Amino acid sequence: MDKKQVAAVLEEIAALLELQGENPFKSRAYLTAARAIEGAEQEPLDLVEAGALRNLKGIGEALAEKIAELVRTGRMRYHEEQKAKFPPGLLGLLRIPGLGPKKVKAVYERLGVGTVADLEAACRAGKVAHLEGFGPKTQENILKGIERLQTHAGRFLLSEALPAALDLRAALASHPAVRQVELAGSLRRRRETVKDIDLIASASDPAALMRAFTAHPLVAEVLAQGPTKASVRLKTGIQADLRVVADAEFPFALHHFTGSAEHNVALRNRAGARGLKMNEYGLFEGDTPLPCRDEAAIFERLGLAYIPPELREDLGEIEAAERGAIPVLVEEGDLTGTFHCHTSWSDGLSSLEEMAAAARQMGYAYLGIADHSEAARYAGGLSRRQVAEQHAAIDRLNAGFRGFRLLKG
Repeated sequence: MDKKQVAAVLEEIAALLELQGENPFKSRAYLTAARAIEGAEQEPLDLVEAGALRNLKGIGEALAEKIAELVRTGRMRYHEEQKAKFPPGLLGLLRIPGLGPKKVKAVYERLGVGTVADLEAACRAGKVAHLEGFGPKTQENILKGIERLQTHAGRFLLSEALPAALDLRAALASHPAVRQVELAGSLRRRRETVKDIDLIASASDPAALMRAFTAHPLVAEVLAQGPTKASVRLKTGIQADLRVVADAEFPFALHHFTGSAEHNVALRNRAGARGLKMNEYGLFEGDTPLPCRDEAAIFERLGLAYIPPELREDLGEIEAAERGAIPVLVEEGDLTGTFHCHTSWSDGLSSLEEMAAAARQMGYAYLGIADHSEAARYAGGLSRRQVAEQHAAIDRLNAGFRGFRLLKG
């Protein structure tokens, strides 16, 4: 199991303990352990094999044993025991924006709500508004949260989907049969949420590439497999699709399956106005294909500057490309610092010194420190005296820096 999977189980245990009304420090211990696992430089299995779990902040002997069991077997008996105490659908309520464990516990115990559907029915019947600590406004907000949840059901955050997508692309790119391979779809356009992972490739042996794709360690289930297309479901739950096309078709297939649909329609209309036909197989003048070595050549054939995938939404990018006015997009290398970082002074995992060293290694010019204050004692919030001590420590560190500065928050 990777870091995210282990952390997700620990976070779920914390929520289950809170639903039971357990001591807050007990559930917080699991949250602290989840953050420690996610922030560790080594993978969980490496930590287990090296006996190094207890070196992480907040992980004692008993918790280390539970995590080791989870990493080695894919299951944790304690986790399953806690899950068995509640209806299977109850944890799904925690995905509703603004609904935390305390409120979920209340609707479960007082109204017998065990699923999102149960909660929606209770809200529409006006039952939730009459519960102590809720009221009409809370009931209205819960219904809005359920609506948002249903709207985005089956979608994944970009930050969740991208690491797996990059792993798949890297594995395919290293295969001896592959000629070209690239991510496509809304993930390539860097949308905030995505429904699935799309990959486009050209290969000398499509069947061999398909076998490598469906046998990848991230794959949990093969949904469909043909000579030029395969669909799988990854262990994280997201679907991934691979299409293999001819080399000459690759730029056109990449553009088409990157989307968006609205952008594609607008570009096809532009091609049609010039007496051309465009689809995922190519650009044609009559029946004659017009070769394009890459996407930039496609846009050039249509009298346009190259349009980055992030702008392909039919929101004026084609008109801007026609004028040569495509904006320069912000790249990771443009970032010079970041704000609102926690350290081990409160609930962070690393010290001021370690945070500063990492930021400087990334080429940053500044790093904003914003640990919890005494208002958040549950997260190790700093007292006024500790804030003053931390600021003095920041001043001492800054005195030794050149071209870099820690900022106090």
